[in-house]
Amino acid sequence: MRIWHAGDRSKALCEHCRKIVATTFGYHDVPFESGRGVARQIMAASCDECGMVLAIPPQSTPTIRDARELATEPLEVVVAAPFLDALDLAAYRIDPSAGISLRKPLITYYVHKAIADEGLMDRLRQHAEKHRGTWKSWRAAPSRRLSMKLTRRMSDELAALVKKSALNKTTLIKSIVMDITSEILEPEEPAMMPELRRMAAALAA
Repeated sequence: MRIWHAGDRSKALCEHCRKIVATTFGYHDVPFESGRGVARQIMAASCDECGMVLAIPPQSTPTIRDARELATEPLEVVVAAPFLDALDLAAYRIDPSAGISLRKPLITYYVHKAIADEGLMDRLRQHAEKHRGTWKSWRAAPSRRLSMKLTRRMSDELAALVKKSALNKTTLIKSIVMDITSEILEPEEPAMMPELRRMAAALAA
């Protein structure tokens, strides 16, 4: 397999110039097709006439993959303070030294798990119905903003879960916190605690 270097020449079809053109390899910032994010300074071949990037060699694929993973999108929801109290207490039970740094891993752990776990998906829907009265009683509590940056892949998983569960984003996050309460806070010996503590230890390493 050939490795391409800056200054190497080739040919390619340029849609802008509407013909076969000469190309030159070099390092370029290449936006993703979705428009969300950029792979910076990757080896690519550009048209010698218009400058458009026309080809990306296999050697640039790992850098593009990493860039996609590092591209972040915001998740922000406003919830009553008791939701964050429960989330933070669960984080404390998993790792007393972690503080609020476990908020994001806990939420994303549940999002990723629920995509493939129909039982968990059903529980999230049930929480939205079962605890509606409790949530209304919390409206007098102070509001808190839960804010985090998600990778594009995790953001896509969250969007898929919103669609699959038929819950809006805020209700889904509230339901996740209620499941965290029932699975981590209420049992004397939570079944999932060993797995979550391994996750916390890996994050702290």
